[in-house]
Amino acid sequence: MGLGEDLRSFAAMLEYLKINFSVIDIPTDVQGLVKVGWSHLTQVDYKTSIFFMSPIECQKLADLHPQLFSKPEKKIGYFLWELPDFPAEQANALQLVDQIWCPTRFVQEVFFKTSRRLTLSLPLPVVQHPPANIDFRALLQIPPKAFVVLFVFDARSTMQRKNPQATLRVFMEFAKAHPDAYLILKISRWENIKDSSLSWIPALPNIKVIQQTLSPQELSSLYSASDCYLSLHRSEGFGRTLVEALQHGLYLVTTDFSGPKDFLTPDNACLVSWNKATAKAGDYPKLTQDSWWAEPDEGQAVEKLSHAREKAKISRNQVGIEDGKRFSFEALASKYLPIIKTYL
Repeated sequence: MGLGEDLRSFAAMLEYLKINFSVIDIPTDVQGLVKVGWSHLTQVDYKTSIFFMSPIECQKLADLHPQLFSKPEKKIGYFLWELPDFPAEQANALQLVDQIWCPTRFVQEVFFKTSRRLTLSLPLPVVQHPPANIDFRALLQIPPKAFVVLFVFDARSTMQRKNPQATLRVFMEFAKAHPDAYLILKISRWENIKDSSLSWIPALPNIKVIQQTLSPQELSSLYSASDCYLSLHRSEGFGRTLVEALQHGLYLVTTDFSGPKDFLTPDNACLVSWNKATAKAGDYPKLTQDSWWAEPDEGQAVEKLSHAREKAKISRNQVGIEDGKRFSFEALASKYLPIIKTYL
């Protein structure tokens, strides 16, 4: 889960800074699938608690386990939200904590205008793992010189927001003129959604689907086997997979909206324009009234994909690789240490 990776990334940052911590793991349907080993992990109760979850899930936790909120002296919510406004009827959830931390200015603005709490935009590390000894092109029967487009998404993050259908439509239109193109869809947590059928994905030889859980090292090999990352999301709070794609030198074709605007530029990505569209109640978890998000221009995305293909013929995305380094422990430690000393 993305929120689980947020917690693991912050714990790894504390490891890097040699700061002790403990972890309370909230059970989920994917618990135990990611192995961790932290030398600074303890069983001590500390004075500060940080909650890595959505505000609405935080309210549920407070209702079930009020001692988790009454016992700590200081409470911080590392909260995520992926729409440009926060439901007024859920605003009380933001009052559970003393401070709000979040990954991007997009999310910071949403929470601050609703809560008026101290709200800091603090991106988390994105760890680049060494690749596993796996040749995904050979495994998926993709020719060595093919142009490979990748999209990684969590089916439980809502299909409407991740918008994989647009990725498919754009790729299929692009592939009409480029028969050497292949698309890999890496889908996680699809089994437990109400309609777990993947029948919307056409059974074509140039479209490959990976459904099994991959280790971080295996995922790194998958990025290394790809040339371009195509994300036509309607909104992102952060966009971790976009950073991972940058770090691995992929060319990005992606919607120019929401959280990723903090780190994506015309120099490191092929940005796709969009029109404002309604996000209806039910399109996003716990959304009870209409909001809005981006509807990417699919015609423009096809053109951008052609640009990415031409660039990939020459080299990897060197600008992206350099920009991805800003999410390393070394780059973020100088930002986090004074924040931790000041606010904790």
